[in-house]
Amino acid sequence: MSCHFSNTPKGKKEQHYKSSINIALAGNPNVGKSVIFNQLTGLSQTIGNWPGKTVEKMEGFLDFLGYRFNIVDLPGIYSLSTYSIEEIVSREYIVSENVDLIINVIDATNLERNLFFTFQLLELKVPMILAINQMDILHKRNMDIDFDKLEKIFMLPVLPIVAIHGVGVHQLLEEVIEMVVYSHPHLHHSRSKGERSKHHSHGYNRRTHAHKKVSSDSILMGEFKFPDLSPILSFGKEVEIKISEIIDSIRDDQDIINNSYYPIRFLAIKLLENDEEIKKLFINQESPSKIIQKTKDVRDDLEEIHGEDISTIISSEIYNNINKITQEVLVVKSGKQAKKKSIADTLDHLTTHSIWGYVILILAIIGIYMFTFSIGNFLSGILDNWYEIWSEGIYSLLGESSLGVKIFWDGGVGGLIGALGGVLVYVIPFFLIIEILQDSGYLPRAAFLMDRIMHFLGVHGKTIIPMILGFGCNVPACAGCRIMETEREKKISIVLTSLIPCAATITVVMGLVGRYLGLGWVVFLFLINFSVILIIGRILNKTTPGTCTELIMEMHEYRVPNYTVIAKQTWLRTKEFVFRALPIIVILGIILEILLIFNALEPVNLVLSPISVLWLGLPATVGVFLIYGILRKELTLVLLALFAENLGLTLLELLTPIQMIVFSLVTMLYIPCFATIIIIAKQTNWKYALKISAMEIAIALLIGGIVNWSFIFFSSL
Repeated sequence: MSCHFSNTPKGKKEQHYKSSINIALAGNPNVGKSVIFNQLTGLSQTIGNWPGKTVEKMEGFLDFLGYRFNIVDLPGIYSLSTYSIEEIVSREYIVSENVDLIINVIDATNLERNLFFTFQLLELKVPMILAINQMDILHKRNMDIDFDKLEKIFMLPVLPIVAIHGVGVHQLLEEVIEMVVYSHPHLHHSRSKGERSKHHSHGYNRRTHAHKKVSSDSILMGEFKFPDLSPILSFGKEVEIKISEIIDSIRDDQDIINNSYYPIRFLAIKLLENDEEIKKLFINQESPSKIIQKTKDVRDDLEEIHGEDISTIISSEIYNNINKITQEVLVVKSGKQAKKKSIADTLDHLTTHSIWGYVILILAIIGIYMFTFSIGNFLSGILDNWYEIWSEGIYSLLGESSLGVKIFWDGGVGGLIGALGGVLVYVIPFFLIIEILQDSGYLPRAAFLMDRIMHFLGVHGKTIIPMILGFGCNVPACAGCRIMETEREKKISIVLTSLIPCAATITVVMGLVGRYLGLGWVVFLFLINFSVILIIGRILNKTTPGTCTELIMEMHEYRVPNYTVIAKQTWLRTKEFVFRALPIIVILGIILEILLIFNALEPVNLVLSPISVLWLGLPATVGVFLIYGILRKELTLVLLALFAENLGLTLLELLTPIQMIVFSLVTMLYIPCFATIIIIAKQTNWKYALKISAMEIAIALLIGGIVNWSFIFFSSL
């Protein structure tokens, strides 16, 4: 949604307007943040990474009532601790100078759990609006929320919304204008750092307010006064006393006060929780601060008094406050019968069942596969036919042997068609069906079913989502590994996902082994492939520092998908490949064609012959075809078939059965296509992408050689 209105709200003065307003959307995973983000920003979105981090950054903008709204969709997190990169990124951004206001999106059906994050946000003393989403589902449960009471408790705007239908989204923006523009018109981003410092010195700094000339419980922002929330933010008596002691110690450290954007109370609480990132602020190059030792003593005292670890103590205190609030504001509608068991309840029971859940999961995977390949093969066939027809015209007009034709048509256009017909036509339907399953509520349940199995490999159940994607294309699959919470799990997931046989790889296996040797040998190859995945997963689990986190996923009720949102999300996922990977593939196609024109690949066969001929037992010419697989895996089979045809042979005459098996096996296991390597590098770094490539080449050659020499050995007996 992009609203280009220029009218001024009645009764407001034009000089109070700001040129732009910066908003951060914050909340738990799957509460509707991304839906609100899409509703607001439409196609004006950019995807990148946070500076110095591999976490995805979603930004967008819109013009509304004469203002430019810059919106950042923060990663979905459950707390402001530092257990994951996403939590660190979100916390640092919220306390930066880049945020005017937070919209905290809350799931109305899980109010108690969502408010835990809200309580932590409140400690940061940042202007905030609470957007209570999925009110339609709450109403279906014969429940409601007393918004007047909730606003009185938090002393902040609280708005009901139904994000998936756009209900209440405009009101959010209007409330933002009321809070940010008219409440503190003097807060402008055009000020230099020095001007901001001068402004802050008079008590207006909303970041380091605790040491300025304002109360530690309130902060002035121009004409805006942050509400005194001490009644609902207070912990038990023992905890509050200890927090006060830490606050007193922090006030003695002027360096921290002058250089930290965090409120003093927030610093004290995080020190008490033994937050590693906050502790770094208090440790100099010579020795740890006295505050660290003081906090440790305080923490030990509290843990001894309560008989629990500090995280449990703090969480319990917060939930005590939340329980009181939910009891006051949650309203059960009277005069209505209890809700009968719905179709959604039945689906939920079946899809998480210990037996039927796995049956449905297998059927879902088969359905995804058939849907993707039915559409992909159809579109790929159209593109290939179009390319053949136009190639005949180009060749007859300009000559097939023309240098320009070979470089720009065969290399450039051929590479483009290869990328479109070999990858994109599978990527789009795959993302489409995955978004439908995600929005309907099925994918979190699939992750739940696979959680125990995936823990064996060092990751949790979420990894099954990109791995399923991998059967269509490794490019979107590896990109999808960004959903993992920690860097450790993301890297392991990328490795495992890159080993999944993609559509092009399956084409080679079915077109060669399946066609000439039968389905039994195809099953044999897939068993080897999945055995490798299990072994690599176990090795990485044992050797990669860190531990596997527990699966925490929101499983909202089954619902009818919003196809407008799904279409936007599908395009959002697809355009990264279109604008980033596609140009590189075209350039690579041109380079590869130039190498062929000058016979630069022939020496490659000689270099590779000790491996391809002596170790793998393949014909000498196969080395070149395997290199082509870096661009597009099915090219290995296509070029091999063309080579055999030029020799007047069939593939069965060119290759022996064992050579077909080894050729297909190496194709399955060695590095994924170049587009996938690029995506892996973007998700991690080029060093890690090259490590994965080298490892998978080594695995493919090792296993291929073992199969070849095992056959030779047993044949000689």
